[in-house]
Amino acid sequence: MDPRELEAAELKRISERDVLLGDMKFLAQVDVDRAALEERWGDPETVHDALAEWVCFAFSPADGEAFFLQREVHHPPAPGFILSVTRGLFSVEAAGRIVEVLGIAKARVIQVSAEAP
Repeated sequence: MDPRELEAAELKRISERDVLLGDMKFLAQVDVDRAALEERWGDPETVHDALAEWVCFAFSPADGEAFFLQREVHHPPAPGFILSVTRGLFSVEAAGRIVEVLGIAKARVIQVSAEAP
């Protein structure tokens, strides 16, 4: 997916359970306020895996594509949220565009995966 095609109007919240986790890849660390995310996009999901309990906001900007922002609930190792995406959104340009379409003032990409093109 061309990141320039990402539009806030077409962004929809989805359940984290609707995302195939094997299709997701870490893209970036994002500095975004949780309260601001909740105000704009509603309450997060709380999900569990073998590592921890996570706060998660999952989105789908187009059929077959998804991304989520997640943060460990009890002992987050870094500030902000982890941004994981499906293959079509795995790029430096997409990271910036995703943060932009979230519509959260002061949200920014802190660090992008060295593997991202």
